[in-house]
Amino acid sequence: MCTKIEMKSMVKELKEYKLLKEEAEARISELEAALKAEMRAADTDKMTVDEYKLSLVMVTTQRIDSKSLKEEQPDIYDKYSKESSYERFTVK
Repeated sequence: MCTKIEMKSMVKELKEYKLLKEEAEARISELEAALKAEMRAADTDKMTVDEYKLSLVMVTTQRIDSKSLKEEQPDIYDKYSKESSYERFTVK
């Protein structure tokens, strides 16, 4: 069992890593956007930069509109819907 001081230290470290993660994710988005823009400007979906191979393809998926299905066909929605559970951990 951890002491209150150890718990506080862990929470502080967790918050620092979450901030680093947010900053890293923002930078990743910036770099991806810049690379995609270069590929679009070159009008290509494949590009090689030294040992790196870049690919930009449109992916289309189909998903069930569960809200509409539940409203229009509640019996089918109930028959095929699955319940799932997970733990949510938050620190404020």
